[in-house]
Amino acid sequence: MKKIIVAIITIAFLGSCASSKIAGKKDSIEVAIDLNTVVDDKVKVEVNPTKINERTIIYQIPAIVPGTYAMSDYGQFVSDIKAFDYDGNEMKVSKLNPNSWLITDATKMDKITYWVDDTFDSEKKHGIYVMAGTNIEEGKNFFLNLPGFVGYFKGKKEMPYNLTISHPADLYETSSLINKNTTKEDNTKDVFYASRYDEISDNPIMYAPLNTVNFIVNGVEVSLAVYSPNNKHSAKDMEADLKKMVEAQTNFLKDFKTTNEYNILVYLFDPTVYKWRSFGALEHLSSTTVVYPETYTKEQLANGMINGTISHEFFHIVTPLSVHSEEIHSFNFSEPNMSKHLWMYEGITEYFANLFQVNQGLISEQEFIDKMKGKIANSMRFNDTMSFTKMSKNILEDKYAKNYGNVYQKGALIGMSLDILLREESKGAYGVRNLMKDLSDKFGRNIPFKDDEILAQIVEMTYPSIGTFFDKHLTGNVAINYDALLQKVGVVKKIETVDTGYFLDSNRQIFLSANRKQEIFFTKRKNTALAALGVKSGDVLKSVNGQEVNLKNIRNFIGQSMQWKAGDKISFEVLRNGEKLKLEGDFMKGKTEVEKLVIEDLPDTNPKKKLRDAWLKAL
Repeated sequence: MKKIIVAIITIAFLGSCASSKIAGKKDSIEVAIDLNTVVDDKVKVEVNPTKINERTIIYQIPAIVPGTYAMSDYGQFVSDIKAFDYDGNEMKVSKLNPNSWLITDATKMDKITYWVDDTFDSEKKHGIYVMAGTNIEEGKNFFLNLPGFVGYFKGKKEMPYNLTISHPADLYETSSLINKNTTKEDNTKDVFYASRYDEISDNPIMYAPLNTVNFIVNGVEVSLAVYSPNNKHSAKDMEADLKKMVEAQTNFLKDFKTTNEYNILVYLFDPTVYKWRSFGALEHLSSTTVVYPETYTKEQLANGMINGTISHEFFHIVTPLSVHSEEIHSFNFSEPNMSKHLWMYEGITEYFANLFQVNQGLISEQEFIDKMKGKIANSMRFNDTMSFTKMSKNILEDKYAKNYGNVYQKGALIGMSLDILLREESKGAYGVRNLMKDLSDKFGRNIPFKDDEILAQIVEMTYPSIGTFFDKHLTGNVAINYDALLQKVGVVKKIETVDTGYFLDSNRQIFLSANRKQEIFFTKRKNTALAALGVKSGDVLKSVNGQEVNLKNIRNFIGQSMQWKAGDKISFEVLRNGEKLKLEGDFMKGKTEVEKLVIEDLPDTNPKKKLRDAWLKAL
C-alpha cells in the first residue's frame, strides 16, 4: 500500500435458492449482489453456501485485510443480517462481535442475506483507508473492495466462490477476477469465479461508465479504468505516461515470473464533496485501487499518481505476489498474525519504484540520489533505532503503528543499503534485484516462506556480511551509517547555502514541526530571516500577523509567506519557556545551509565509479 496511500478487494455474488443448487456448484459458495437496487445508499448481499453439516456456523466479515496494517472492521457497515432455512423461514442469528455472526441449527440453513453501506460517504468514525474503502453511487459508480461486501464461513475459507453481480447496462466492470461473461452480449450481469476467499479479497472491482484504455507491454496486458465524476480526466489522456512507466518497469523486471495482466482502478474524487486528507493506492496480486483528487492537473497525476503511487503498487507483483510468508498466504482476516518483513513487502517495493527510474533512464543519477537523501531526512522523524522486524510483527499496536510510515522511508533505505553491500561483495554482479528474482524462483506465488527462516535463507544464498547487516540493522536496533555506505559508490556530503523564506527554503524543506500537544514549533535549522526576527529553536508559533495558527490552517500561512516581499511588516507571536512573546520586523530574504548528497566525478576506472555503475545501471 502506498500512502498518499495504497485499496483491496471486490465482491460479487451468485444468488440462488435451494432449488438452484445444481451439479458442479455443490462445493462452492454462491454470492449475489444487485447493483440495480440501491436502498438508502445500501445494496443487498445474498450468500448461498453448500450444504452445511455443522450444527452451528459463524459468518465473518474481515476485520483487517492484507496491505493495510490497521484494523478496518468492515462488519460495522453490515446491517439487517438474516438467515433462512430451506422452507424460507427466518432462523436465529446472534451477533458475536462487529464482524461475526453465529447461526444455530446450521444444517437447516439455505442462505443468509444482509445490507451493506459504503464507507466513502459514511458519517461513522472508522479507520478504513479510502483506497481500501467502498462506494455505492447509484447509477454512476460502484467501488467494490470486496472485503467490505462479502465474507466467509469460519473453517470454509478455502472453498471456491461463484460471484454474480447484476448492474446497470451502461456501467462496465474492471477487475482481475475471472469473469465468465466473456461475450458481453448482455452487459447487465457478470459472473466471477474465485478458487478461495483470499482470491475474492484480493481482487477489487469497479463499475463505472466507459473510460478505459487497454494495451500490452512486454507480455503484460494492462487495463486502466478511470472514474472522474465531473469528467475532468480521461484514461486516454493518461495512456502515454502509463505505458512509458510500465514499459520501463517490465524491462527492469525482465525474466521475473510475475503476472500476465494488471488492472488499475482509479477513482478521482471531488474535493468539494469529500474532504479527504489522505489518499493513495492499495496493492493486489494483479491489480490496484487508486484514489486521487480530481482537481489534480494531468501533469500532477502523471508525476504523482502514475510515476509515484501506481509505480510503487505495480512492483508489489514481486513482493508479496511472488515472495511472501505464510502469514500473507493464508491471511487471518479476523485475528491477524502479522509478518516480520514489511522491510521487504513495502520497503523493497518502494526502493524498486525509485531504482527502476534511474536504471531505465527516466531520471538522472543525481535525481535518484536526491530522492534517497529525502528518504534519509524523512526517516529521522521516526524512531531510527527501533527493530524493523519487531515493528513489523507488532504493527497493529499503537507503539509501533505510529512508525508505520517509516516502511516507505527507512524500509526503502534498507533496500538501498542491502543493494550496495551485495554489489560490493559480488564485485558488481549481484544486487537486490537479483536476490528478489532468486527468491521469486525459489518460492513463487503458491509457496510461502516461513517468517522466522527467510533471513537465514537469504544469508545462505548470499554472503555472511548480509547476516551481520540483518543482525545489526534489521532485527537489531543499530542505526544505519548511510554516509559510509554511500561513500563506497562515490556519493558524498556537501554543504550548500540556499535562499529561504520564513517557513520553507528553496528546496521546499520546512522549518517547522509539531509536538505531541499538536503545537507547531520551530526546528533547530538555521535561517537568517527567522534569526533577524528573533525566533529561537523550540519557539511555539501561536500567530502570524495577528492571526491564530494551528495544524489545520498552517498550510495557508506557509502559502501566504511565499508572497511576502520587501516593505512588508512581519509579526509572529510565539511561546517560549511558558512566556508569550511578540516578534516583529521588516521582511528580509533569508539564507540557510542545506546538506546535499552529490555524486563525485570519477574516472570510469575508479573502483567507486565501477560499483556505482553496477548499482544504478546493471540488471
